[in-house]
Amino acid sequence: MKYYYCYNLLGAISGGTAMKKKCVLLLLLLFTFTPSALAHSGLESSVPQDGEVVTENISTLSLTFNTTIEDTSTFKITKENGQEVSLVESFVKDKDMFGTLSSPLQDGTYIVTWKIIGEDGHPIENSYSFNVVTSANTVPELSESPVVEMNNSTSSLDEEIIYEAQTFNSKPIMVISVVILMVIALGTTFWLLKRGKN
Repeated sequence: MKYYYCYNLLGAISGGTAMKKKCVLLLLLLFTFTPSALAHSGLESSVPQDGEVVTENISTLSLTFNTTIEDTSTFKITKENGQEVSLVESFVKDKDMFGTLSSPLQDGTYIVTWKIIGEDGHPIENSYSFNVVTSANTVPELSESPVVEMNNSTSSLDEEIIYEAQTFNSKPIMVISVVILMVIALGTTFWLLKRGKN
């Protein structure tokens, strides 16, 4: 339909200048290659996400695309060294692709490579990665020890010494401040008395 209107538009200004014809051709190109025609299928989200650090055992992976994908679409998981991780099953449903792992993933970096055919009919292949660091391999918390307690007592002793030093240093400042205020008060009184006599 849009080509019919374009043809009529070209016919209407066929008697126009060369500049008008160039402008019309440019408009036709822009009109033909709309954003919907240029858009391609792509990964919208995933579990685990790209770059995520997984800290617990996972049993399934899922990939969600921005368009419905064909049933022939596939994905695979490989370790960083290229060794493929086996899946019990994988299937496609509308925009989603799911896979069930045969065993929990060990610590390391994993690469998910997917191949799909979207509504536009173009085959697309891409990949992303995530890391696994399970809680079993995390560093255990250190229990309290006498050394820690000694450090705590030392730090509180240090705080006491600093407080006393600050208090000691602040005493001369207070004395000097009081003296200065007394001198100002006496000077003001003396000046008022002298002024009253005059």
